[in-house]
Amino acid sequence: MTRESAERIPTLWHGTGLARERVESLTAGRETLVIADSAVTVPLLDDYGARMIAVDALAVDVTTVTDIAREIVRRPPRVIVAVGGGSILDASKIAALALAPGRVFDYAVGHASRSALTFLPDSPPPVEIVAVPTTLGTSSETNSVGILKNEGGYRLIVGRSLRPRHAIIDPSNLITLSHAAVREGAMEAFLRLAGASTSSRRSARANGDAVALGRALLETAARDSASAAGRLRLARLSAATQRTAALRGGDPYSARHWYLANEVAFLLEVRKMVATAAVIAAIWRRICSGDARWGDRESLEDFWTRIAGGVALPLHPPAGIAALIDRWGIPCPRQPSAHDIGRISAATERAWGNHHPMLSGLVAQDFCDVLRDSCWSPQPVGNACRPSTFASEEVN
Repeated sequence: MTRESAERIPTLWHGTGLARERVESLTAGRETLVIADSAVTVPLLDDYGARMIAVDALAVDVTTVTDIAREIVRRPPRVIVAVGGGSILDASKIAALALAPGRVFDYAVGHASRSALTFLPDSPPPVEIVAVPTTLGTSSETNSVGILKNEGGYRLIVGRSLRPRHAIIDPSNLITLSHAAVREGAMEAFLRLAGASTSSRRSARANGDAVALGRALLETAARDSASAAGRLRLARLSAATQRTAALRGGDPYSARHWYLANEVAFLLEVRKMVATAAVIAAIWRRICSGDARWGDRESLEDFWTRIAGGVALPLHPPAGIAALIDRWGIPCPRQPSAHDIGRISAATERAWGNHHPMLSGLVAQDFCDVLRDSCWSPQPVGNACRPSTFASEEVN
């Protein structure tokens, strides 16, 4: 086990079999609430004496988060232990805002009902959160971002008050992930780096960290994604995208593929990386053709060529990322109808495009063109949404 710098928040703990010992140590003698994915079996929760909320990760939405927030207010904990994938960690982080002064939770939910992006007032987290991820790639355990699903779509909430205090990466909690889920997680972390690297407003250090992490992610995923050691390394690399200079730069919205993929995922009801697999090559073709609204050509080409040769991928970024998606077997979503394309395009312009800084200058017709140029499958992929449910119970 290694403990990284105590000055960083969150403190990152990692190692095989350490989750239970760390959780017990960090919560000893304090009122604790565990928020966990109801579908995941995690050894640290066996006989762990704490109040628990079990959540259906596939059904998390604003209603679920509000219900969790009410339970938090009813009996305020000193520590929240969040166990699950990105949707569970995000829900826990956002619901914990219910303990912040000044009705911050109400502000976050209300603003997100009207806007795709919400910045929270700058303040520390209102309660200590211990994040225990059971999936790879989201980096929710180390970042200050939460995704809230409401009637309008997947909404982005950003603020220091969302950052967990501790992150515990234990490969014992990752070993049951399918090979496909591990590859998707590695791809998510890699494209976070690639997206940041489409900006010209970055330092040499940021570019260097991004390239080093990108290479390590691709090499580890290709060589050893099945073993506990390999999965621990991938999880640490994903966390490192948030803990190094790799994502720093003068353009906070440089990962422009994320915004269109976000709307594809919501309206076609597919996983985020499935949606991203559909659109990423089409977006990179536009960057490489010189359309600066999507990103800087030289920056993307520099990032890609410094990585691709070592993993035997085409040196042209659009061809290279398409080859990687195919090599890793990441599926594309079903072919959308013309009506679907129109809805996705209009939603993207409304939420992120035109006068918004995220996709400035891009309008619905631009998104229609990208979607028509994207990769689709004749077969449906992904899970339909289900109604939100959660259960509160004591673990004895």
